[in-house]
Amino acid sequence: MNRKRVDWPAHVHEMLGEDLRLAHEAAQAAEAAFKIRIHIAAAQGLTTRQIADHLGISQATVSRYRIEGEAAYRERRVRSSRE
Repeated sequence: MNRKRVDWPAHVHEMLGEDLRLAHEAAQAAEAAFKIRIHIAAAQGLTTRQIADHLGISQATVSRYRIEGEAAYRERRVRSSRE
């Protein structure tokens, strides 16, 4: 199957690029929020296994996300204190 190349006007390229950038930023923010929730659940005393079972993900992923979530949590706190 041959694909036709469509030459979109510059303003369409810019709009699509902006839409992709915004979608990427939203996905990154959602991922960070998920990791922060895992960090908070662990800080409240849930075990890695309990969190993994509840979310349906591996314990290794929970461990990695817990560490990344702690860093994201601290970063957000620092950023919010500057505002």
